[in-house]
Amino acid sequence: MEIRPEDRPDERPEMMPSRTSATVWIALTLAIILIGGGTYYLFSANQDTSTEETTAVEFQPEPLPTPPASPSTVPEVEEEIPVLAPAPTEKKVTLPSLDDSDKLAREQLALLSPDGKLELWLPGDYILRRGITLVDGLSRGIVLRKMLNAPTPEGKFLVNRDGDKIAIDPANYARYNYLVDALESLDTNSLVELFHMLRPLLEQAYGELGYPGDKVDKAFIAALDQVLATPFPLMPIYLTQESVNFKFADPALEALPPLQKQLVRMGPENTKRVQAKAKAIREALLKQ
Repeated sequence: MEIRPEDRPDERPEMMPSRTSATVWIALTLAIILIGGGTYYLFSANQDTSTEETTAVEFQPEPLPTPPASPSTVPEVEEEIPVLAPAPTEKKVTLPSLDDSDKLAREQLALLSPDGKLELWLPGDYILRRGITLVDGLSRGIVLRKMLNAPTPEGKFLVNRDGDKIAIDPANYARYNYLVDALESLDTNSLVELFHMLRPLLEQAYGELGYPGDKVDKAFIAALDQVLATPFPLMPIYLTQESVNFKFADPALEALPPLQKQLVRMGPENTKRVQAKAKAIREALLKQ
């Protein structure tokens, strides 16, 4: 008996349910991510590309639910949201009046140096007022030594004499190492944060000098610029002597502001270290 094609049983494998198909594609996607797209193309190339006639299956979509007659509250969808690290909060400090600020200023400034020696250099009273006066002088290239209790260099100022020529002895530069070491030990970021914390009091003190209080940051920047503008003269640095005082033989050096002349006397290496610190502080001030 002849069996017609339409009477033969359908031996084709059944199509996999959609859930299994989705699982396969998810797994394949993960594989592509982990081992690269090349594996995907290799996998595809090994598949049988011949086509096979299949019977079309009519898809009957499920009817959509009838929308409610009146608006209803949209159900909340629970979604897992990654927990972010809390944003850093600024420490808010209740500032005292400028007249009563010595205790706070002394405590905060002492924290800037690891060995606590900076506290010994501070004046006994009116710390912020004296500090702003010092900064005002530095912004104009003037060193107001009486505003600080910083110790003076040990030993005498050393020179080399060769007939009528007098030059600074390079061994003299080591006398200033302690000042530069103390400056480098200050934490730049902490110093800038302290400036912003005390700014209302600094503005008030700056205003008492007859300047606009809100321009106090410009005074700090100008003082740092004075340091950065210090030149590096050729060695040796020749001097002239009048009585017991020495002057730079080079008129250009002698015409420098007192702050820059002091840095020249400290030697090129110390000047570079001071300028590097001044540059770091300046950049940190301008960033905030």
